[in-house]
Amino acid sequence: MAHAVFLILAVIATWTLWRGFVRPAMPPARSAFDTRHDVDTDGEIFVGQLGMPADIAAQAERYMPTEEGLLEVAVAFAGIEPTRFSFVDLGCGKGRPLILAAQLRFRRLIGVEIVPALADIARANLARLGVAAEVHTGDAARFVFPPEPVVLFLFNPFKAATIGAVIEALRAARSPELVVIYHAPEHGKLLDASGFLTRLGSPRGWGGRRGVAVWRGTGKLASGVARDTGPPC
Repeated sequence: MAHAVFLILAVIATWTLWRGFVRPAMPPARSAFDTRHDVDTDGEIFVGQLGMPADIAAQAERYMPTEEGLLEVAVAFAGIEPTRFSFVDLGCGKGRPLILAAQLRFRRLIGVEIVPALADIARANLARLGVAAEVHTGDAARFVFPPEPVVLFLFNPFKAATIGAVIEALRAARSPELVVIYHAPEHGKLLDASGFLTRLGSPRGWGGRRGVAVWRGTGKLASGVARDTGPPC
């Protein structure tokens, strides 16, 4: 009797193992956002999978899609009228924040992405939805900001050195109005030390290192390069 039970269990185990090898893996569940808009913005892609040169990869962070409600909450917290601002997303990935910014009716939409494959996906997503946006394939550290009211969006895309270069590009642009929305603000202290950005804080429920923080330009530009003044906030 025990031998028969053992044999049955062995057959079940073998069948289960065989099915695991031959049955195709189920694709990950599609987000409600991608399903509703019929776009491709899902997924988590690590730096090693992005195909960047080693020197660029050393300053990059992984790709993750932005939570759907985040931008609307942050814009409301900043107290601005989006139609007066250009929206710039550095490290725009597959373009979800640009889609969300279009829904908020920003005056102009600009994305910068150094990985050509991701930039192409962003363009395809935007075209599918009829969203007029500029997606530039290039290094965000070299981006020249337009001299107009700007909302800069960052989803923890870079290490400290690139964030420092972006801050200096913002300083050089002398935008008449400037708002920075920084999701997962690992290097927020660099913005605090800039001399021309004032931290407004975080929307309720969105604080902490994995939340979102908002800065506004003070109109008083300081000379010098921003430096890291302590651990990430």
